[in-house]
Amino acid sequence: MRRRAGVPAVALAVVLLFGGCGLGGGMAFREDTRLSILEPADRATVPLPVTLRWTTEDIDLGSPGGPQRFAVFVDRAPLRPGQHLRALGDDDCERVPGCPDEAYLRERYVYLTTESSLVLESVPDQRSSNRTGAEDRHEAVIVLLDAEGRRMGEAAWSAEFSVDRGTEGPS
Repeated sequence: MRRRAGVPAVALAVVLLFGGCGLGGGMAFREDTRLSILEPADRATVPLPVTLRWTTEDIDLGSPGGPQRFAVFVDRAPLRPGQHLRALGDDDCERVPGCPDEAYLRERYVYLTTESSLVLESVPDQRSSNRTGAEDRHEAVIVLLDAEGRRMGEAAWSAEFSVDRGTEGPS
């Protein structure tokens, strides 16, 4: 049986040759520091209601062609870049003019605001129903929306936190 000693050498040469060429489709991954979430502190445990508070730099809401508001997604994936808020509607919503409106979105833990803070009166209970003392972990993701309700760019900012529900049992 003949050994293929050259195969590992060729594979190593390919890795060395193309390893630093950025074959990831030209995407430049870098942290976007224009928005900083101040509250809750990342991975903090907080009581309800939860106050989300952030500060921005170089984000001018309301500027022509620029972002018009923030969308905050709690415990759900945000819109994809360029995707419209209409993508969050179900079949029933599609039949109603003006849907999804802010009330519809709030029921699904999506919040629209032009402010740099938001109070969450409730969040879904993430505790396991069969585990005493299970953590109630959550994630809030903030993205920018244009005037039509489309997500602008790829930037997203998130904070993870747990809710202390006291002695309240899982619902």
